[in-house]
Amino acid sequence: MIGLSSLFDIARSALTSSQQALTVTGHNVANVNTPGYSRQEAVLTERPPNNGQPGMAGTGVQAIAIRRNVDQFVNRQLTTSEQNLGRLSVSREELFRLQNIFGDSNNQGIAASLNDFFQGLQDVSTSPGELPARSVLLAKASQLASSFNQVSSDLSTARQSLNFQVKQTVTEINSLSNQIAELNTKIVTAEVTGQNANDLRDQRELTFNELAKRIDVTAIESSTGALSIFAARGQVLVESGAVRQLSAVEDPENNGLVSVGYLTGGTRPLSIDSLISNGRLRSLLDLRDTTVSDLQQSFDRMAGTLANAVNQIHRQGFGLDGSTNRDFFNALSVTTREATANQGTAAIGTGTITANSLLTFHDYEIRFSSATAYSIVDTTTGATIRGNYAGTAVTAPSIDSPVSIITGTNDTLAVTVDGVSSGTITLAGAATPGLSYTSGAALAQEVQTKINADATLQAAGKTVAVTYDTTTNRLVITSNSTALTSAVNVTGGTARASLGLTSGTSTAASGTYSSPMTLTFDGISVAVTGTPAAGDVLHANSYADAAKDLAVVLSNPAAIAASSTRNGIPGNNANLLSLVALQQQQFASLSNGTFNDAYRNTAANLGVVAQTADRDNQAQEILHDQIQTIRAQVSGVSIDEELVNLMKFQRGFEAASRLVKVTDEMIQTILSLKP
Repeated sequence: MIGLSSLFDIARSALTSSQQALTVTGHNVANVNTPGYSRQEAVLTERPPNNGQPGMAGTGVQAIAIRRNVDQFVNRQLTTSEQNLGRLSVSREELFRLQNIFGDSNNQGIAASLNDFFQGLQDVSTSPGELPARSVLLAKASQLASSFNQVSSDLSTARQSLNFQVKQTVTEINSLSNQIAELNTKIVTAEVTGQNANDLRDQRELTFNELAKRIDVTAIESSTGALSIFAARGQVLVESGAVRQLSAVEDPENNGLVSVGYLTGGTRPLSIDSLISNGRLRSLLDLRDTTVSDLQQSFDRMAGTLANAVNQIHRQGFGLDGSTNRDFFNALSVTTREATANQGTAAIGTGTITANSLLTFHDYEIRFSSATAYSIVDTTTGATIRGNYAGTAVTAPSIDSPVSIITGTNDTLAVTVDGVSSGTITLAGAATPGLSYTSGAALAQEVQTKINADATLQAAGKTVAVTYDTTTNRLVITSNSTALTSAVNVTGGTARASLGLTSGTSTAASGTYSSPMTLTFDGISVAVTGTPAAGDVLHANSYADAAKDLAVVLSNPAAIAASSTRNGIPGNNANLLSLVALQQQQFASLSNGTFNDAYRNTAANLGVVAQTADRDNQAQEILHDQIQTIRAQVSGVSIDEELVNLMKFQRGFEAASRLVKVTDEMIQTILSLKP
């Protein structure tokens, strides 16, 4: 009976093991199309044998585990691919969407409007006395301004849309982190009691890869089975069942757009924007704060350069109504702000343009190394600005009203350039009524030539550039040195008053600050007040929102200044021809290109970036598919293989059942025996 009883135990173990194996196989078949599912198999092994004669006797079979077929190396490759694909797919999608703002395919973009505007100028120059051509010009100019306005609006909308996606992605990251933390708890609870948490691990792996699409992550599994997840170069997101939430924090330094915040225990989350290196979130931040921001700056510089160049020439001409000194487009303004991290009270009260011809359309920072020491840096180029001296407005030299230099009366100057004082500088003059200068350019050239000819300055290697700004009617003297202490000052001379140099403003590239103080550089003047702290920064530029604000200020066609002289009205078109020539003029603010060059370069650069993103995305999709295929070979469910397993385990179950029947028959036979 003992031997036959053992047969029942062996049969029972075979039945149980076959049933478990069939259950696992059925589970595989049921999840053949489940995303992230890893094929499972019952691990069968012999039960411990019993000692006996003539040797150990087997006791059957047992299922010791349900194994999950995974390759962690392949899974990590898949995670990396998900990160790259999350970043590249967003870049491709958004960059192709941004290309639509140019509108060149339907001849409705800025390029077409620029050509129409300059054609309108050409038409007026052909018939300067006819009002219809002038009216058409104003309409075309308004259309050009409207095109810039629309592009600016579209870019602002795009940036706000990207900002919303950043906030949405942060919310998704927090949700996925919470899911992983919950799965951690369930897995640890299950496995600490010796159970298999295969399905829970598949869910966690799938959730982890969804997280990787949104932000760069790494993971470490503890001995208990819990997963610790780190994002953005080591910031803890999940640790066992605990989660550190990210937050979307409005950043005053970035026009109120959000930065990704990470709580470190302080009162304000730490921005980790610069630490995020991959995933959807990295792409959104780059597009919002680099791609779209750079496009906005490009169009603002283009619009600012256009308005500035047109206005400078237009102000010098005369309309049919005799008007002069009038802007064609709205005048530019200086945009200033204080860095939100500043600790002192220093602020820029007002900002004005003092010399339109010197505007660079760069960005500037006034940096304080202490409460009494400042330096001015052109952040666009990284160079320290050149010290200068900006005079006050004088009557614009003309044939009717020249600036006369009279020998022995108003013909001398004394200047200091970068700390070196000149000797007495004598300008070219004549006896009464003097030597007449009828243009600001000629006057500026005379002052520059004489200053640079000074023996003392020459010996010290000091030179200056002198410009006469036709918009503000002032002389500006600028040192050619870029040293930190660069400065120019007009300290004396009999010509100071007539040239507007008596009460001008001297600004050093670096110097001593005391409140209040007016700083003038590269055509910009800002009034600074308050007490700064070391490390404080003030920002200024002359082109922000130029595309958004561009507008035609002339309403009367007769006010278009076509003539270069009042006496030349109505047939003179010299001033209009100067405006027409702007179409082919190259501007330093546009990378030494024309308006059309600048526009084409902006459009072409975006197109190249979009095409590159498209190719990279396609390549990553191919790689992702290859990794998925490799994973499927390891972890995927094969219906054919599972059907074979079903038949195999079914046959095993049937054989075990037959063993039970045979054993029962043997017992019945023994019981039926009579003595």
